[in-house]
Parts: sequence; structure tokens; C-alpha cells
Amino acid sequence: MNIVVCGMKHCGKSTHGRFVANALNCPFWDTDDLLCDEHMERTGKNLSPREIYQQFDEEYFREIEAFVVKHLIEDNKTGTDYKVIALGGGVPNNKLLDGILEKLGFFVYLKVDKDIIFKRIKRRGLPPFMQTDNPYATFLELYREREQRYIELSDLTIALNTEYSVNKTGKFIVTKLEEALNER
Repeated sequence: MNIVVCGMKHCGKSTHGRFVANALNCPFWDTDDLLCDEHMERTGKNLSPREIYQQFDEEYFREIEAFVVKHLIEDNKTGTDYKVIALGGGVPNNKLLDGILEKLGFFVYLKVDKDIIFKRIKRRGLPPFMQTDNPYATFLELYREREQRYIELSDLTIALNTEYSVNKTGKFIVTKLEEALNER
């Protein structure tokens, strides 16, 4: 079964997902990377997720995102190897994945305080959809909407203490994950 790491942008999905994959000795996939690969395949242009979103539109972005996730779901049905998958922050709210996203695997929601997330987003540059008159209000609305979906999908929610090192936090996640999977 796949381990699917979800949460807000800049909560540590990729960093902690890689740690968990290494600890479990399995492959790690990031849907943002797969999205970029698929876009490159279609257009020949090597762009980041942010650039794809900016240069094309949200509809195109969500279509590629859904294509990538559907491919992972199909792979999950036929493959015997499990993997750790980090989902882009908006994947759980992609309407093109309604009713099928749950088939991707065991969902782990990495919960980080909203103000810490917003500081990280601002430090790395506001994404296009937050470039409004009041970016914080836009962020809070998005946070509430997405968090609700993360909770609905989640088989395990882990509140991260951002004061700890990645190593310490990663070990904590692996322990909680193993406990939860053993209870199934």
C-alpha cells in the first residue's frame, strides 16, 4: 500500500516523505515533480509547477495534476511495490479526482500551524493564486478549505513540531505510521 503524504504548501511533505521512504526502504514520488515531467512531455518546456500555473492556467494545471495522480492510482492497482507519495498541496481539492483519490493509499496529513506555513510561503514568494489585495486573508480561506479535505482523507494526522530537526520529526512520523499500520 502506498503511503500518501498530504498537507499545505511548505509543510514538509517532500522533505519528510523522502525521510519516510528512506526509512521504509521504498521509492519516493512527488506529484509536483511528476507534473513537471508530464508538462515537459507534452510541451517540451521544462517549467516549475509555479511557472506552469502562471504561464498556462489553473484548468490546465489541474488536468495534468489529475492525469499524474490517476496514473499513480492505476500503478497502485497493478503493482506490488509500495511507495511514499508527496501530494501537491492542492491535489486533494482537485475536482477531477473526486471519488478516486482515496484509492491512492494510506493518507498521512502533516499539520503545521497556519502562521508558520504563511511565513514560509511569503519567504519563498507568494504563488499566483495568493497575489491578492489581502494575501493573508486569501491564505486563511485556502487553509480552512484545504485542511477540511486533508482531515477527510487522512488515515493519520501528525501535528509537526517545527522546532525539531527533520531527523527527529522524521523518526516520529515513521513511528506513528508504523503504529497506525499495525492497528489496521
